[in-house]
Amino acid sequence: MAAQSAEVSTPHDSASFFLRSAPSPMAATEGMRHLVTFANAAFCELVATSSEQLIGRPFCELVPNMHECATLLSRVYCSGIPERHTEQLFFRPAPVFWSFGIWPVIAHARPVGIVIQVTETADFHEMTVAMNEALVLGSLRQHELTEAADASNAQLREEIGVRERTEEALHRTQAALSEHTGELEGLVAERTSELTSTNQQLEAFVYSIAHDLRAPLRAMQGFSELLVEEAGAALSETGKSYANRISKSAQFMDALLCDLLAFSRISQRHVVLSSVSLEKVVSAVLIRLQATIQEKNASVECSGPWPSVLAHESTLSQVVFNLTSNALKFARPGVAPCVRLRAEERAQFVRVWVEDEGVGIRSDHRDQIFRLFTRLNGEKYPGTGIGLAIVQKGVERMGGSVGVELDRQPGSRFWFELRKADVLVDQ
Repeated sequence: MAAQSAEVSTPHDSASFFLRSAPSPMAATEGMRHLVTFANAAFCELVATSSEQLIGRPFCELVPNMHECATLLSRVYCSGIPERHTEQLFFRPAPVFWSFGIWPVIAHARPVGIVIQVTETADFHEMTVAMNEALVLGSLRQHELTEAADASNAQLREEIGVRERTEEALHRTQAALSEHTGELEGLVAERTSELTSTNQQLEAFVYSIAHDLRAPLRAMQGFSELLVEEAGAALSETGKSYANRISKSAQFMDALLCDLLAFSRISQRHVVLSSVSLEKVVSAVLIRLQATIQEKNASVECSGPWPSVLAHESTLSQVVFNLTSNALKFARPGVAPCVRLRAEERAQFVRVWVEDEGVGIRSDHRDQIFRLFTRLNGEKYPGTGIGLAIVQKGVERMGGSVGVELDRQPGSRFWFELRKADVLVDQ
């Protein structure tokens, strides 16, 4: 009958204490010859032989009347599977049962010996043998579990120590970080104050310079026109050409200063977003451009609906004005401008389109048109090259985006997107 499976350590290790003190006879062997390496007091008493006389002898010599002993030990040793064997002996006055519980001793994943428990009883019962086996296995496992528990407790104490040291280091780091954060906040506040002051001074300087420069420019323009009017007959064609070029240069410089001031204002002004009616802004822009529209015999189409957007009204008006005036200005020679303004809703945004059928924009100029002082058709069309830079800056200040589609020829399709008025954002 097979015994309960168990893997035990050699009796020379820490478990030997339990084998020596076990009340049941216990012995241990090693090797294929099953030479006895250990026998507890109960076993010595059973075979009536001292421990010194037993050590080194084959186990089967100690129980010569056990017919299957050698075969049984060899089978357990080779298979590594524990077994139980019971045999009745008749060499005593009364029948005696010997029950053997045999377990392999495992070292480095292979059997190296045998541990044997012998139970002798005149009135054999299976329950008695099973209880003895359970007691032995319990004794062996108890010490193994105690050692494992001690190791686990030591590891747990080490982990607790590491955690305590980590928490202490974390507290120190947090304290240092808090102190450093306070220093950074103070530094940021100081730098912000300095930057605000610098921007204010720069803005005042720009306005002052622009005012001081525009005065002589207007004088140059006025005097050159007076020169042509009063001394026109005395001037040669070349002289008249020079005077006209002076006037046009002064006009261009004045327009350039005005656009630079507009760009500075749109970059520096405090922008507070609110609900703005696109329909109101577009109508106001078209009224401002009415003279230009009539002069160029242009057609302007507005297709609604025009929802309200989250914007800054004067900045939005500047954006729509610049895009629409560009569409009117860059018309093909001999062709009346045709401009279309429309809006479409896209999730949380509203996209406004300004489309024309003018000279268009080359695809390799896409990345240049929103830069300052970019004049792609400066020889044929007037302008300072700042209008689209103002458009981009204004849309960005309002939290939107701007772009151009070059999928149609002739003409161009500019667009900008702003959030719907019912979409809340942090100011």
